[in-house]
Amino acid sequence: MTTIDKVLVYGAGGVQGGAVARKLLREGHIVHTIVRSEDKAKQLNEQGITAFAGDLADADSLARAHEGVDKVFLLLPVDYNLERARLYFQNAIDAAKNAGVQLLVINNSLYVPDQATEVTAIEIKRELNDYVKQSGIPYIIVQPTLYLENLFIPGVLDSQTLAYSVPADTAIAWISIDDAAEYAVYALHHPELAGQTLSIVGPEALTGNQLAEQFSTALEQEVQFFSLPIEAFEAAISPLLGKQTAAGLAGLYTWITANAASLPQPEQVDSRLRAAVPGTTVAAWISKARQQGFFGASTEENVNPA
Repeated sequence: MTTIDKVLVYGAGGVQGGAVARKLLREGHIVHTIVRSEDKAKQLNEQGITAFAGDLADADSLARAHEGVDKVFLLLPVDYNLERARLYFQNAIDAAKNAGVQLLVINNSLYVPDQATEVTAIEIKRELNDYVKQSGIPYIIVQPTLYLENLFIPGVLDSQTLAYSVPADTAIAWISIDDAAEYAVYALHHPELAGQTLSIVGPEALTGNQLAEQFSTALEQEVQFFSLPIEAFEAAISPLLGKQTAAGLAGLYTWITANAASLPQPEQVDSRLRAAVPGTTVAAWISKARQQGFFGASTEENVNPA
């Protein structure tokens, strides 16, 4: 590597953005981020990340954070209030444009179909994508399917049951957060891909039943898959994330359940991308997660579907 970039990574203190930030730091790049908490800023500074106090609702603080930045990785928080989400992404993109950044890589955190939907979660991302396309900033959009880390949510894997709100018999190409970060870093290093939207998925597509089989083998116990009704899913996550977010996620999973067969599949990933990011198999991911004791852990960002 001959070029050292200064990259602003949104969400560097979280699960998804943190994975991107760590990879960039290991490569020797300079990483900036934006945080609200002084305590969080101190923690990140100790990790070698320059943290600026700011807020997505405060355009001036975003402008300061973008000063001198070469590239930006944008990951928006989960928020299903359309007006607030619109303010957030407009402020972020306007700040990047005014700073003259060379490249903006956006992780939509979910798959956005070509056709319009009635799903708030999807339509917020559609507005975001349209806004960046109209901005004139060189951009690359990455769109994951579902994160394997969503399976860390308490109650998903319980005793001998794997319960999740996807069909039992439709193959879905899940992706790990670490692999998604690899794709994002690859995009940051390849500005020639500007203008493209990249579907990023794992190397294999598994039905819910096949997913349970992988858990059975890795955990050495019988695990059965249960297609969790959307209403039960919403009720379970509402105390954790709040009613508005739970309702937004329920709407998204209703769409996913009805359209699971149309989600991107492994063979649709560009061969150059797949060569650069071979991806982690579900079996390997389960084995690593078990060794690290993650089953039963949870964070708000783990619940963010994509």
